[in-house]
Amino acid sequence: MTTQTITSPDVRRALVWGALLAALWVVVAVLRPTTTFHLAPLLIAGAPPVLLVLDEGVSASRRAVMGASALGTALALGTAAAVALAGLMRGPAYQAFSGPFGEAVAFTALGAIAGIGFAWWQTR
Repeated sequence: MTTQTITSPDVRRALVWGALLAALWVVVAVLRPTTTFHLAPLLIAGAPPVLLVLDEGVSASRRAVMGASALGTALALGTAAAVALAGLMRGPAYQAFSGPFGEAVAFTALGAIAGIGFAWWQTR
């Protein structure tokens, strides 16, 4: 019988991908400030917890998932605030929201909830 080593997840790798998505959002916002990238905050907030549990041979706890989600959410909200303060969020928003920043906050929350839901479904 062989022994299997289950390592703890590396949150840094998941956050690097979230940071890369955030940097991509900033770059495309600089290039196209009148275009709204509706799904950017959703992806930035949802990616870290999802990527955390998708590591092969890694067992992530729900506590680690919540930590990755909190950091991804903070990264998405911080990026949204930076893009808005720089005046690069001038595109249209869905009518249900007060403006592009309100939409970004709502999509950040949706991404965090979806990421946590998927990650908890994958954890044992």
